[in-house]
Amino acid sequence: MDKEEDGYLRSCGDMPWLALPYDGDGASSRALARYFDVREIPTLVVIGPDGKTVTREGRNLVNLYFDMAFPFTDEQIRMLQEVEDEEAKGCAPSLFHAGHRHELSIVSGKSGCGPYICCECDEQGFGWAYQCIACGYEIHLRCGPNVVDGGSAGTAGP
Repeated sequence: MDKEEDGYLRSCGDMPWLALPYDGDGASSRALARYFDVREIPTLVVIGPDGKTVTREGRNLVNLYFDMAFPFTDEQIRMLQEVEDEEAKGCAPSLFHAGHRHELSIVSGKSGCGPYICCECDEQGFGWAYQCIACGYEIHLRCGPNVVDGGSAGTAGP
């Protein structure tokens, strides 16, 4: 779907998975985009060994879980979410973060925290987060307590 080969090669250069070769006239990529209902690029559609679509959410799953998302099945994603739920039990219920002036509270996807971009590391997040209820500032759980004063700090609340 890229209009120029240079742009295509730049976007594919860092990807650890196979990609179709550049399609100069765009006929093949347009046909695939229609078939898989691609609405934006980049998109990662995961196809199983049987040729059936496993998920159209490959990009989001790789952003969230990296290689742990493989094989991208509902069972694997459920297991990863259960691990996150268990890890969240050991986190402080709230904290203060030097990157923000308000107290941040722990929230989960079940309590209203949808997909977000972490204000600390600029990576996508989903599920558990520390969130400012007043203004929506959000950080990953891993980005909260691991930070030190002098830049973006995370300290437990008073």
